[in-house]
Amino acid sequence: MKSITGSETESTVRKTAMLVGGFAALAMALGVTPAATADPLPDDRNTMIVGGDRATESYEWMASLQQNGNHRCGASLVDERWALTAAHCVEGVAADELRLRIGSSDHTSGGTVVGVDSVEQHPDYATDSPRGDIALVGLDRAVDRQPVEIADQPGATGTSTRIIGWGLTCRTRGCGQPPEQLQQLETNLVSDLQCTLGFIDGSTELCTGSERMLSNACFGDSGGPQLRGEPGDWKLIGVTSRLGSPLPVCGTAPSIYTDATAYREWVLSHTNS
Repeated sequence: MKSITGSETESTVRKTAMLVGGFAALAMALGVTPAATADPLPDDRNTMIVGGDRATESYEWMASLQQNGNHRCGASLVDERWALTAAHCVEGVAADELRLRIGSSDHTSGGTVVGVDSVEQHPDYATDSPRGDIALVGLDRAVDRQPVEIADQPGATGTSTRIIGWGLTCRTRGCGQPPEQLQQLETNLVSDLQCTLGFIDGSTELCTGSERMLSNACFGDSGGPQLRGEPGDWKLIGVTSRLGSPLPVCGTAPSIYTDATAYREWVLSHTNS
C-alpha cells in the first residue's frame, strides 16, 4: 500500500466523519443500533449476498458448509479432500458437527454430501481480530469433483469479480431466511481507502464493491468465494470475511474479503496440491 501524506490523512478523516454521519442517519431510518467498534465481533462476521441474482451457472466446487443440517457458511473445494472457508465459520465448532454439500445450487438437496474430519484455522486468526480469517476444512473422504484453482494474484483496483453464496437477500440480521438457491453478484476490487472502517491489512485483504446500489455480501455468505475470470475459467481470489461498514446493514459500504492469493502457499502446504 502506498504511504499517505498528512494532508491526505486529514482529508480521509473528514471523509470518514461524513461517512459515519451518513451511516448514523441510515441507522436511525432502519432502526438499527450501530456497532460499538469498527471491528465486528465474530457473530457479526457471517455475511450473505443482497441485491444479487440467482446463479446463472453451476459451480461444481461450490459448497455449503452446514452444521446439524443447516447452512452455516460458504466454502470452496480446493482439493479432492479439502475445502477453503473463513476461519470464523469453524470457530468453536467440532468437526463432527459439520458437513459439506458440494456442487449443488440448492443447499438443501443434490450435490455430493461429505462429512468433516478436521478443521485448520490460519495461525494468524484470533477471535478478537479478523486478521487471517481463512481456514481449511478436511473432508472425511475424497470427492470426484473438479476443485477451483487459487489465482496467483487478485488483480488491480477495478478488476471485475463475482461473489456467490446463500446469504440473506435482505439487509439486516434476522430480516428473513437465506435463499435455498445460490445467488451471485458482479463486483469489483476498489481502493483500500473505501474499506477504512474495519479494514486491517491491505496485503492480505480485498476491499470489494458493486456498481449496484446497496448490493454486496450479507449475513450468511461468509467463507464463500470471490472469483475473477469468466464462465468455465473462474479463479478463486477471495474468501468472504465481513462487512466493511460500522453498521450491521448489508450493502451500505464495500465488503471485506480475505485475499486467498496471499495465503496460497499456506493452502498448498496443507493440501499437498
